[in-house]
Amino acid sequence: MSNDFLYWFGFYVEYRLLCLARGLAAFTRWFVRVLGALLTAVLRPVALGCIQLRQALRRPKAWLGLVVPLAGVLAFAWLVRTWLGQPFALRVEVNGTVVGYVASEQDFDTARADVQARVNTARALLEAAGADVPDWDLDPAFTLAVSADTMTPGEVANAILQASGSEITAGTAVYVDGALRFVTTEGDHLRSYLENIKAPFENAMDSSVYTAFAHNIRLVDGVYLQESVSSYADVINALTEGGGIHTYTAVDGDTVESVVNATGVTFDSLAQMNPELLTLDQEIPAGTVITTGASSAELIKVKVVRRDTETVAIPFDTQNTESDQYDFGKVVTLQEGTDGSEEITYETTMIDGAVTDRQAVAYNVLQAPTPEITVTGTKLKNGMIAKVGSGSFIWPVPNYKYVSRWMGNGHRGADICAAYGTPILASDSGTIIAAGWHYSYGNYVEIDHGNGYKTLYGHMSSIAVSQGQAVTQGQVIGYVGSTGNSTGNHCHFEMSYNGALFSAYTLFSGM
Repeated sequence: MSNDFLYWFGFYVEYRLLCLARGLAAFTRWFVRVLGALLTAVLRPVALGCIQLRQALRRPKAWLGLVVPLAGVLAFAWLVRTWLGQPFALRVEVNGTVVGYVASEQDFDTARADVQARVNTARALLEAAGADVPDWDLDPAFTLAVSADTMTPGEVANAILQASGSEITAGTAVYVDGALRFVTTEGDHLRSYLENIKAPFENAMDSSVYTAFAHNIRLVDGVYLQESVSSYADVINALTEGGGIHTYTAVDGDTVESVVNATGVTFDSLAQMNPELLTLDQEIPAGTVITTGASSAELIKVKVVRRDTETVAIPFDTQNTESDQYDFGKVVTLQEGTDGSEEITYETTMIDGAVTDRQAVAYNVLQAPTPEITVTGTKLKNGMIAKVGSGSFIWPVPNYKYVSRWMGNGHRGADICAAYGTPILASDSGTIIAAGWHYSYGNYVEIDHGNGYKTLYGHMSSIAVSQGQAVTQGQVIGYVGSTGNSTGNHCHFEMSYNGALFSAYTLFSGM
């Protein structure tokens, strides 16, 4: 029976293998036909193209038919690349007249703001003199253009004024803390005057000293409206005596927003100086005088900034661990600590010889400190392991009522009044060195924190720990009572360091 089964099974396996072999052979023939068809479809156009190219090379007209389209494609690519490589710029125009080119919209905005500031300076002088203020129509615009010859914002501002048709003059603008304050035609004289003021404070041989004016004063040569020019004497007087209060006189149609745009002063600043200004769209009657700022006196005070270095010590840190290899409370130094050092660079600012500011601006570590490494023992004589306190204490009776008295006048500790049975907590981690009865303290507990500190808790109703037990900070060690020499429910709390009592008030004065 078994032989028949084996014969049948072997025949079945042989049959299946034969079928598989026939299937693989059929798939291989199909795959070869498909691959051949694909190669024919792909390679035939290439072969035909090569044949046509060879034939075309033998005929000049056909050759030109290939070269001309290729040349057209290359020419188009060159034009696109050339166009994209052009330096684009913004063409600035005033009343239809091109005055120049700037590299970006930001430069245009800067130039336009500069022009407006120059106009505002002229307007302020005319208003102060009670003269008529011309309607300067200066509204530059820009369009996109191709140009490599761009100008700075200051140069464009000059060109805008030159194209305005107004009376202009070459001059020097005086900017104080970023705001245009004055224009003078005596720019060279003013520069010499200012340099002579700083000269006594300067030392060309000392690179650690930097000299400037207390206020940022900047002189800019350019083209300005004739009406904006102040006399040299007026400029000097304003710089030396102070600019006083700066104002803006409203005209017809002015709003708070238009004043902000005209003066460059923020709305918040205007509102602080003029409480009657409430909103940006608020209309302002013509002739109203708006305060826009104030100049401090003596704008040309000399500021001297001196750099100096100082070498200081970097204190070392102490890294402490606990070990049961040493007796409880014993501190073993494994590595002596040494201070490091660093070089600190300071900038000292002096105005009129008086120090107004001193700041550290750079740090350079010369030698890193070496930490002190210590180990505090936790091994007790009975073989138990104790805990060493952190040196940071907590109030032992959180749910207290009040402190009836502190240490002093023969009293050794603080009396913390609380309800009977209120939990008393260990003020810091340590080991219980006493837990029992005392004729005065009643039921009491004393903890050695292993770092020179000890604490004592008296008059307990009951004790929750035993002598030799290690406790952690905040652990319940007993409960408030009135045992021993006591007249009411409270916890008598004593603190000592290296055997000397000290008042808990020094740590818990807010209790």
